[in-house]
Amino acid sequence: MSAKAAAPALIVAAMALVGDYSAAAETTKQGRDAQHLSIPFKQEDIREVIAKMVRDWNALDADYMKIVASLAELSRFDEEQFLKNMELLKATRQLEAALQQAQVPEILSSEHMALRRAIAKVRGRLVTIDHLFRQHFVTPGEFETRLAGKALSDLADHTNRQLAKLA
Repeated sequence: MSAKAAAPALIVAAMALVGDYSAAAETTKQGRDAQHLSIPFKQEDIREVIAKMVRDWNALDADYMKIVASLAELSRFDEEQFLKNMELLKATRQLEAALQQAQVPEILSSEHMALRRAIAKVRGRLVTIDHLFRQHFVTPGEFETRLAGKALSDLADHTNRQLAKLA
């Protein structure tokens, strides 16, 4: 699945997980007899779901890492990608806020934190992509220098190569 299709699906799945936490907390509060009347909470099932979501978010992070590397070399502005990235960044931040406020059952707290960390890594990549796009709106300033134009050009090329390695 492409990063464009995976991100919204993962955001929706993570938001649904917050609802599962609420159901799990209520089921745990109810007595064992009441559990038989409602859908039973199986922590193993939710743990498996969270583990899969962490793997998927980490895979999405790897996809976005490649996108950052390609954008560092790109010289043209893609308005559609810029707007889509803004939407995904906003949705990811909202998801992070919801997960931070979620009432997580104590037995799932470590899995929940692993998910939050994976989502935070993706959000960091989305922020980097946003910054790369926003560079197209900035007009570079001019500075007086005694350096030759070729030397400055070489320095800029070197810096771009180093940034691409970091991405």
